[in-house]
Amino acid sequence: MLLKLAFLVLTVAASAYTAADEVPDHSPQLLLPAQRLRRLKRDHERQTQRWVNFENRVNSIPDSPERGFELALYYAITGDEARGKEAVQWALAHACERRQAALVLDWTGPLIATADRSKLAAQNCPDRGLQNPTSLRDAVFLKIAAGEDISKLVDDSRKQITAFLADGGFQDAAQLYAAAEYMMAVRAAQHVDVREDDSTFFLQLPVEFLLALKPDKLDHPGWMTHVAALALVALDPNLESSQFLQGWAIADRQMAREGPGVAYELLWADPYLPGIGYQNMNRWAYDARGHLFARMDWEPNSCYIEISPSDVKEQNCPPGWRDAPAAFGRLTLLPMPERCLELPHVQNGDSLIVWKLKPHEIIHTEQANPEQGKQHKEPQGVSEADAAGMWRVPMNITGKACTAAR
Repeated sequence: MLLKLAFLVLTVAASAYTAADEVPDHSPQLLLPAQRLRRLKRDHERQTQRWVNFENRVNSIPDSPERGFELALYYAITGDEARGKEAVQWALAHACERRQAALVLDWTGPLIATADRSKLAAQNCPDRGLQNPTSLRDAVFLKIAAGEDISKLVDDSRKQITAFLADGGFQDAAQLYAAAEYMMAVRAAQHVDVREDDSTFFLQLPVEFLLALKPDKLDHPGWMTHVAALALVALDPNLESSQFLQGWAIADRQMAREGPGVAYELLWADPYLPGIGYQNMNRWAYDARGHLFARMDWEPNSCYIEISPSDVKEQNCPPGWRDAPAAFGRLTLLPMPERCLELPHVQNGDSLIVWKLKPHEIIHTEQANPEQGKQHKEPQGVSEADAAGMWRVPMNITGKACTAAR
């Protein structure tokens, strides 16, 4: 009798939850590795300020444009099924919000019926192409959430992402944020680090991002700039450059306390990473592609410059600075006034960049031979300016630098 009763119970349970409605393992595949999810659960348990700000938004802003993301995150942290089901319904009504639909699909998996899962994964939306990090991130997210292979998509897009950022696209905070999410998703799904395509650039990207902020934006960034910085730190918190950026981004004055940034603030701000005071880092960053960001100090009225192949931008700089040597911390920026220039002595740890050259102009250097007198010069080497007409002088180069006849 007991065996028959047990069989009947199992039969009823099976009919209520058929194989057709089975869902994959609920372990999130997107943005919520176990360690981050544990930290978020601690925020909830301890009712931290970031959690309270986030919960207030979930409870008070039902028409948020980020509603699907916010509700799905709330469910992933708390297990509140009512909020999770609300996230599913929102995603079904906004299926072309690709990123949010993918996160709902991934984070609320056990709550989604098979038919609804197919609708969210179908991608029956207008084709917006794969032209920038945002569209590429969205495409990768949806494929991962739907359990599809992303290998070809990644192979076709990873160099595009890297080139976009390295060419200055990282100054668009929304695109930088999307690129960070793309790289984290690819690394988790395929164990591939996209940054290996240009490791030199990515090693200094966190400080270059910080130095690219104009002085009036340093203490009052927009929320997207702030969360892009936090996500960039999360991509590799062990980098020294990330620790400088963390020191800036984790400051209380930067915290998003209301608005759409609070969900991202909760997701990315890790208070267990104290960071390093950014005031202690170099006040300039140079990329051999032809980008220089530099400031004379960290005050809001500091002289700030940005030199690129397309333009020279400045803020708060004294008149005539372009025509004379200018010091930005331990960097001296020296204009090329004539065909030849006597290079100044540079102390150990300092740097010298000669600019106002033609793009890719060839520079010949020569050095006096002390055995034959100062007037006797010997060829030392040949260098080339970058695409913006800048030449970072190697440490072992002294003497005279000349270009071909102009």
